[in-house]
Amino acid sequence: MIALAWWLLIAPTAAAAPPPPPPRPAVLIATPRGETSVPLTMERGSAAVAVSLLAQPLALTTALDGLGGGGGATVGLGGMTFVFQLGLPFARAGAAVCVLVSEPYVARDSLFLPLRWLAECVPRALGSRYRWDAAAARFEEFRAAGAVAAPAANPLTGLRLHHGVVIDPGHGGADPGNPGRYLPGSLTEKDVTLAIARLLRAELLRRGIGATLTRSRDTLIALADRGAFCKTDCDLFVSIHVNSIPEGGRGGGGRSERVSGVETYFLSEAKTEDQERVAKMENQALRFETLPVGGARGPVDFILKDLQLNEYLRESARLAELVQTRVSQVHPGGDRGVQQAGFMVLATAQRPAVLVETGFATNRTDGAFLASSLGQHEVAVAIAEAVVAYLLEFERRRAVVGTGGK
Repeated sequence: MIALAWWLLIAPTAAAAPPPPPPRPAVLIATPRGETSVPLTMERGSAAVAVSLLAQPLALTTALDGLGGGGGATVGLGGMTFVFQLGLPFARAGAAVCVLVSEPYVARDSLFLPLRWLAECVPRALGSRYRWDAAAARFEEFRAAGAVAAPAANPLTGLRLHHGVVIDPGHGGADPGNPGRYLPGSLTEKDVTLAIARLLRAELLRRGIGATLTRSRDTLIALADRGAFCKTDCDLFVSIHVNSIPEGGRGGGGRSERVSGVETYFLSEAKTEDQERVAKMENQALRFETLPVGGARGPVDFILKDLQLNEYLRESARLAELVQTRVSQVHPGGDRGVQQAGFMVLATAQRPAVLVETGFATNRTDGAFLASSLGQHEVAVAIAEAVVAYLLEFERRRAVVGTGGK
């Protein structure tokens, strides 16, 4: 009886006991030295990991440059140095930049990095050494001796890694772009850009480079959406356009027919009236869109709002230089040089990005060249060669960083 009474006293208490808490999210670090479960934190809204917990399983090194909001941090892993700016959602490894979903931060004297750095940036930068398995939340390190063999060089290009390029044929659908005084028949800018883009895609694929079009037919894609095509599996963004000089007014008249040649732009603040004219002409595609972009802000404000944080400025300028050099060698209109201006279509690419004005439809020679299948093919081949040259430089720089400059 005494035992029964005691059980009756404790039974309600046992029944009311709360359920155990759910397991804390964690990532499994698997290396040739063993496996370690490292807990994640969600304290700032997205998954992050304390770098101190990765030091032992991954032989990772960390250096902090101050603990304030404007400080920086460097993390060494697999022979590569990753550079972070506290409060900014970027990671830089050599010349490559990875965009993070959240910001690195310091809390309790520890550096916390977004899980995306481990899941995407590290495998992207050191793909032959590390792999991320999203389904198993598992980060795997291969044996240093090379459990995964280094990829062989492509016999056509010399490239060793997988690369992806997004090609943007300007305008489309309700937006014809430049009507083209010297483009024959009913041909307009949107037709020429699509033809060149298709040929460029074929040339890149032939060279073993992944290539995607923002549009493959006569349809309208919003300017802000075009750059968004360049996401995880994208290294470069190339937008194709046809230039023109308006008739009459300042810069018009007889000059409109005399001006010819190719020019390649990267995203930066315009320095000349001519650069501003071209950017305004291409940004006018906004009038064909049904949804507002950037609220009440003007196009240039929208483009340049975070320019000071644009990690791709130097890389875009280099890509523009290579494209301009190659295309001007085959173009009958001459070399108008590398230019810079505030193009909305380049603002959301988050990768090195250029806009190629392939010639002037207001010039008789340029118009005939761009309307011809031969001219379109020569422009496409030249851009493809420039892309390969840029990617070869990129792979060489990354190899130097990965070996510590040895």
